[in-house]
Amino acid sequence: INPSQLRSYFDYGRSQEGKLRRMTRADRDKTAPITLAGWYEPLQIAEPAVDGATKIVTFSGMSHAMNLAHALGRVSKSYVPRAVGAPGATLNWAYGAYLRDHGGRNSRAAVLAVMSGNLPEINTMSAMTWNTDFAMPYTADRFLLQDGQLKAVHPPYASFDQYVRTLDDEKKWSDALREFAQFDTAYDPFIIRASIFDDSAFFRMFRRAYAQRAIRAARHAVLDHAGFNLNNNEVKVAQKIVEEFASSARGDGMVPVIFVVNLFGDSDYLFQALRPALERGQIPYLNSATIASPNDPRKYLRDSHFTPAVDDEMAGALIKIIEAAAHN
Repeated sequence: INPSQLRSYFDYGRSQEGKLRRMTRADRDKTAPITLAGWYEPLQIAEPAVDGATKIVTFSGMSHAMNLAHALGRVSKSYVPRAVGAPGATLNWAYGAYLRDHGGRNSRAAVLAVMSGNLPEINTMSAMTWNTDFAMPYTADRFLLQDGQLKAVHPPYASFDQYVRTLDDEKKWSDALREFAQFDTAYDPFIIRASIFDDSAFFRMFRRAYAQRAIRAARHAVLDHAGFNLNNNEVKVAQKIVEEFASSARGDGMVPVIFVVNLFGDSDYLFQALRPALERGQIPYLNSATIASPNDPRKYLRDSHFTPAVDDEMAGALIKIIEAAAHN
């Protein structure tokens, strides 16, 4: 084993707070680049150069959605992509981003991405609670389902500057952690809070194993070998987000499209879980499983993304979906 790899393995088990304090600097030129990614305020938007003949498609979501946006730019001269993303973005993050942006108010279509691999994390408020190996501080809205309606709970900080001020103030940081404990279902103080045991390689190894088991257990409670549990709160929240997103996008004069990202090995369980909402609302969708079988490793890269050829094919399919919906 490479010594640097072994050191990284043991360091993975450092508390999330400990990692963030080592990574974060108030100076944007000195802080770790990952601490600057994914914030709501301001949203990081790849704005296209357009003229009157082009039609904008805004994408909100994780890197798979950003890759699809790049592919759209490769395969079409009539449609141009506008991308709003965060590393590993969950559906609740993507919907919160859309509610702040509304497709820039001038898009022909709005694409909201949802991925099988992180749907179980839809009830979280910070990437630091569910990505236990690589601490990311950005936050997300939490959506509660109450009496059949969504209620948004906003995070205690939503920008890099707010985060730095909170992390540097013991009371503000404690208050923020209390909010995460209340509203983020993945929050676990044993994983999050720093302690003197962060200096122990053995303890870090133990914490990493514990964190991995906790994440697997949370995922298995929502998705198992038979698919997603349709009676699970996470699935019900996802279905409601899909419906409300479509209604909002249509109200803004855009074609709504749900991009269903099925990771390798996950079958098309995610599409089947969302299908009732898609059919109820007659919502256009791009189901990756129709182009890239989740059982075919040739369609995927080693990092879970689709191959560029698959992205290009899906971009072509997306154009047809948008044009068909626009004519109906």
